[in-house]
Amino acid sequence: MLFLLIGTALFSCKKDSPTEQNPESPVPSISSIQPKNPKPGDVVTISGTGFGTVATDVKVTIGTTVIGITSVTDTEIKFTVPTTISSGDLALVIKNIAAANKDPQGATITVPTTSSTPTFTAMSPSSAKTGTTVTLTGTNFSTRISDNKVFFATKTGGTVVLATIKTATATTLTVEVPQSAITGGILIDVNGTNAVPAAGFSTTFTVLADAGGTGSTTVDYIDVKSGALKFSKVTSATSDIGAMHLDKVKNMIYFSDYTLLKYNNTSRVYKVDPAGGSEPVLLTNDERINMITHITTDAEGNVYVLKYESGLNYSIYKISPDGLTVSQFAKEFELFAGRTHFFVDANHQVHLRAYLKFKADGTKITEGPNNILGLQKDNGAFFSGNFAYFSQETENGQTANNCRFIKYDLSKDTFVPTDITLKSLYGTDDPELFAKSNNIPWLKYALDADENFYTIMDHSYVAGSIGKTWMIRKTKNGSGTSTSLGTFIIKFPSIDLNDYSSSIEFVSDARGNLFFKANSKDIVKITQ
Repeated sequence: MLFLLIGTALFSCKKDSPTEQNPESPVPSISSIQPKNPKPGDVVTISGTGFGTVATDVKVTIGTTVIGITSVTDTEIKFTVPTTISSGDLALVIKNIAAANKDPQGATITVPTTSSTPTFTAMSPSSAKTGTTVTLTGTNFSTRISDNKVFFATKTGGTVVLATIKTATATTLTVEVPQSAITGGILIDVNGTNAVPAAGFSTTFTVLADAGGTGSTTVDYIDVKSGALKFSKVTSATSDIGAMHLDKVKNMIYFSDYTLLKYNNTSRVYKVDPAGGSEPVLLTNDERINMITHITTDAEGNVYVLKYESGLNYSIYKISPDGLTVSQFAKEFELFAGRTHFFVDANHQVHLRAYLKFKADGTKITEGPNNILGLQKDNGAFFSGNFAYFSQETENGQTANNCRFIKYDLSKDTFVPTDITLKSLYGTDDPELFAKSNNIPWLKYALDADENFYTIMDHSYVAGSIGKTWMIRKTKNGSGTSTSLGTFIIKFPSIDLNDYSSSIEFVSDARGNLFFKANSKDIVKITQ
């Protein structure tokens, strides 16, 4: 009985004590959200209570977008505003419990919208000669050059001309003033959207008169129209100059006087120092060296000449640098010389066409097809070792729009296209040439020791002009851009570059000094 009473008493005591339960989770509460109008990349702070410290328990949304948090404490949550977020109400859930928002300013997050419309706010300089580089400033330009277009007013057909863009960032474009530009407004197009000029900003660019640019000349019949090139005469020959070659290793110019006016065996080959101040010197007294149509050199400075014999027959001779040793490298062979280049590669093979070359011992090789379809009549330009550049009309015609430049491996008889086309070089300088699909004009090109690529070409006829306007540009394969070095004319009555007696001759030394035949008998140097 006693045990029963004690048990009953104990049971009664336990029943009368409060029931033990797990305390309920507190409802999280937001007291502040700052800032309310953040930009993408800004950090937003949610202040309050009951947040806990476990990031995986936290869910933040703005509108329907879930936001990743960067930190959490029991009283503070931080997150970075994503770049793709839109405005909306912020909501917070902790362990599936929605937080009460007690921020007196509400929970709406407003992300400012950024206009993608490009703007045009400044240019420097606002006046300059053609060929000058101008910096255009604004917003929302594309960093990819090809997405941007810049137009100047023009005097050559149409109302605007497309300028060459040299560099592009989101806020600046550097462009070259086209040769045909005139004073007028500049228009910027970014992916089809015109840039909006800033309030009060004038887009008018003033083209200054072409009174010689910053260049100079000591040659009385050359008129510098634009650019900073300096012209000086190296020497004058006694007869009209025919073929011309510059040996970059020995730094010596060689030329022949075999032309339509001296179409006989009295013509010879001469050499002259490109530094100037000296007269041409006869390379050799060997009487076999006459009627020379092409000249080239090898890495040791030996001179190779292509001699016209008769009919379709030619021979090749090799001459030591001092002119004392002359040997016949290849005896008479048939050659149609209309599209002939003349180079000596690193293995001392002489190349005349893709399918025609001579080994170092003079053995003729005619293996393989002519795989340079559309090769133009400019003879190409030798770089070094085994590589040369050629112009090629891709449709095997004469259209300027189809003209590109290729890099040819002489040792393998293979080539790859470069990123250089005639239109990419001169499309802004001479838009009429390409708009009308005209034929390739007078064209010549050369390379220096750093593989910088120089071209000279005549501009389409400009109303009122007596002589041709010659344009010189510089580029490099892979650069995607080119620079106008300047323009000039040969004053009448001096004989222009494309004279009646032979083709244009245009060569470069290792450092990029340029040389060309002018007024028939002169060699003129162009210094950059």
